[in-house]
Amino acid sequence: MLTTFSYAQTYGSGIGVKALSPGGGPFGGAGVNFKTFIGSGSALDMTFGGGSHHLAGQLLYEWQQETGWTGGLDWYVGLGGTLGAWSNDHYWNNNDYYDSGFFLGADAVIGLDFNFGPNTGIPVGVSLEAGPSVGVINSRGFGWNSALAIRYILN
Repeated sequence: MLTTFSYAQTYGSGIGVKALSPGGGPFGGAGVNFKTFIGSGSALDMTFGGGSHHLAGQLLYEWQQETGWTGGLDWYVGLGGTLGAWSNDHYWNNNDYYDSGFFLGADAVIGLDFNFGPNTGIPVGVSLEAGPSVGVINSRGFGWNSALAIRYILN
């Protein structure tokens, strides 16, 4: 698997914003996002932000590879988790109850990452991802999340 995912990525790191779960789920909201490659085809994707009832941090370990369709367009898969805190007791979606305090979840994603740099010289990247999430502590059992990130490419 490691040899399948090893290649030279089109950028080293990028910083921007990531909108999580546009449907407004328990891990929904938006945050500051930083993605950095730690090896050939391996990256850490970190987001810190929140929504109306919580603050959260998400860390994903991703394996990224070129699609071969056009320069700068990659696909990736990732695994990681979300750690956060609810601001108060509340119901979400009228049937899931959350206590104030910490929550923990596990996440998996599959997505596309497009770096405009190789085609236009503009140091901007966009990624779109989706995948399942499992609430481990103080959150719903199973859900589906999606996210859109826009990043300024640092190097």
